[in-house]
Amino acid sequence: MILGRPTNLVIGAFQAVLGALVIILGSLNPPVVISSAVVGAVVLAFGAVIALIANQPPTVVSGSNVKVISTDNTPNKTVQV
Repeated sequence: MILGRPTNLVIGAFQAVLGALVIILGSLNPPVVISSAVVGAVVLAFGAVIALIANQPPTVVSGSNVKVISTDNTPNKTVQV
């Protein structure tokens, strides 16, 4: 979760907006080649930063409640660490 939204939603939003900017800059007459390369680098940087944030393991401290999801027919439960 990033800012209360699922990680894949945030990644998709950044990539869609910045990708649209690259397409718009590339379709201008004459095409803005330098700016398109810069925006492409920014898209790559945003993707890398978001991937690093998204791959962080969750932090559980003493006293935290953790939801345990079972794969068999037993009900899910919340335990305190």
